[in-house]
Amino acid sequence: MRNDNHSLYRMLEDGYFGIGGFIDGEYLTKHPRESDEKYAMRRHLSYYLNYLAPCVNAHVSPIFKTLAQRDWKGPGASIWEAFSKDTDFLGTQIQALMKKAAVSAKLNGISYIVMDRAEGLDEDMRVSDLEENRRNLPYAYVVDINAVEEVTLDPFGRILKFVFLEPEAGNEHVFAKRTMTADGWEYISSKGRKSGTWNLGCVPVIPLAAKAHKTHNPFPPSEFLSILKTNVAIYNMTSWLSDILVNQTFSILTFPSAEPENIDIGTDNALAYPPESSHEPSLIAPPDGPATILANQVALLQQEIYRMAVVVNVTGSSKLQSGMAKAWDYEATNQILSDFADQVEAAEMKLAKLFERWTGVALEYTVNYPNDFKISEVEQELLNAETAKGLSFGDDFNVEVFKRVLTAYLPELTADSFDKLVESYRQQQAEEKLDIIHEGMNNGEEGSEGAAPYNQTPRE
Repeated sequence: MRNDNHSLYRMLEDGYFGIGGFIDGEYLTKHPRESDEKYAMRRHLSYYLNYLAPCVNAHVSPIFKTLAQRDWKGPGASIWEAFSKDTDFLGTQIQALMKKAAVSAKLNGISYIVMDRAEGLDEDMRVSDLEENRRNLPYAYVVDINAVEEVTLDPFGRILKFVFLEPEAGNEHVFAKRTMTADGWEYISSKGRKSGTWNLGCVPVIPLAAKAHKTHNPFPPSEFLSILKTNVAIYNMTSWLSDILVNQTFSILTFPSAEPENIDIGTDNALAYPPESSHEPSLIAPPDGPATILANQVALLQQEIYRMAVVVNVTGSSKLQSGMAKAWDYEATNQILSDFADQVEAAEMKLAKLFERWTGVALEYTVNYPNDFKISEVEQELLNAETAKGLSFGDDFNVEVFKRVLTAYLPELTADSFDKLVESYRQQQAEEKLDIIHEGMNNGEEGSEGAAPYNQTPRE
């Protein structure tokens, strides 16, 4: 299926970043009775109230507020660790890569993560060669959805062909076309055509959908389309409101004059009328009805945006509610975040499997993103952890409890610091076990004079 939504994706990107038509006024509608000069001035004075970005971020940021709990082992553990610290040769860690993909997916409906490898590398490299140089490993990046030209799916919804545009090396204004299939790749640029093959058995592209959708639609609609259109309406209304404020707000002085035709009407001068009309000088102002209607409509649409986004944690979205209503709002928001966290988690697991295919080295990988986003106090989390540890379910259980405490109490920890603290805790557990064994041995020797050694049974 070809991507026929380029203009729509561009508008979503413009709305999220506040660029493009929201900067130059392209998205402002010209009034039928508005002159070109007045329309140009209104575009120049326009400003954009961005409600789209906070709503999208409210669906993504809580998932990445704390580090996902990742664990990997097996022969490929060391090379995956190197990849996770630098996924794209630019220092982007795995957490940042997945967040970028998540924002793109929520905004556009879906995002695509491509994993590739430098040309000319032997596919059957030894682990020592892979460990020696990071450049020998695959790299991953998120493809701009507007750069995707075509996606072909099989009857099960798996990708058979993926075509996208990318800037040519040395000239970012010229784009080349790259095609990926299960058998290999093709690259067509202004300098010619190149191609290659691989033995992956699949197209090295991981889709991340914002929510469940039709399997055979590689370009599902964005759930924020209605919010985008509403934001465009607010953009136009605030422009009309500004036009009223600039041109009609200030009162105009009226006074009798024998030559009224020689005076221009404006906010910085006066309006004259014939002296025989017997009216005293006064100040007049246009009615405030249109401005009031526009202001009220903007406020109404703002609340509708927050309602459609199901967000209760964005500044400006709060309103008086009963305790039960607030509970339901938080429950709905929590479920949306939890469902999307599962989508991100599944995509990262697929990325690890694809890494295993690229390197040919076995990797046992697990990742767990937060799935409960209700507001909770750190003190309560610590109390829960203390209770859980007292259940004596074993060292592995206690390690998982310790990880939860770290994410709740120290959310700003980096991945390296997190891993070091977990390893330190494991060592502490091992040392405590040895201390208990040694203490038991010493108590056995001091229990009675002439006691039998601990590994012998005393005679009758």
